[in-house]
Amino acid sequence: MEVKLSKQQKVTVNGAEDIYLIMRQILRRENKIGQGQEHFWMVGLNQAKKILYIELVALGSSNMAGINPREAFRMAIYKLAVQVIMVHNHPGGNVTPSYEDQDLTDHFIQAGKFLKVEVIDHLIISDETYHSFVESGIFKKLQASERWILPYKVKKRIRNEGKEEGLKEGKETGLQLGEKIGEEKGRIEMAKLMKKDKKTTEEIQKYTQLPIEEIQKL
Repeated sequence: MEVKLSKQQKVTVNGAEDIYLIMRQILRRENKIGQGQEHFWMVGLNQAKKILYIELVALGSSNMAGINPREAFRMAIYKLAVQVIMVHNHPGGNVTPSYEDQDLTDHFIQAGKFLKVEVIDHLIISDETYHSFVESGIFKKLQASERWILPYKVKKRIRNEGKEEGLKEGKETGLQLGEKIGEEKGRIEMAKLMKKDKKTTEEIQKYTQLPIEEIQKL
């Protein structure tokens, strides 16, 4: 359900607090029974980070982990949003994120990448305060997670890393081989000069470490 917004609420979002102040107003519109239920909203932003819409995706569920990304991102695609912020409330007042909250955020980050709609934060709110996944540092860790990443992307990354490692090893091997060849040529040139100076084969072999047979062929 799309939430009706006033002109004053269609603000440019510069941080988590901007979203919290609006979402607290929306939560306070409801009666006490409604406020006691868990809500999950998606907030869509345009390229200028201005709020395009706020949609109530789920209400009254005790397990938000069951929310389907297809339902949550549907409005973002319809409204051409480029970024979204996840928001849900904890009726008890404790805004500490649970494992399920973090896992849902992880899932939505990857879904957003696939749909080209960037998830930029997740707020857990109460009537008095909020928790921002970005401000707490959790969001950055979830961005690096591979739990919900698409399998073909994992394979592609591993394949690319393998290629890079192979090229690196090949380059190092080539340099080592080049150095060895260069050193060998240097010894041969030294042996030729020593031969011109009428040095004995034994002397040449001592200084160049070349096989006697090779020295004799020069």
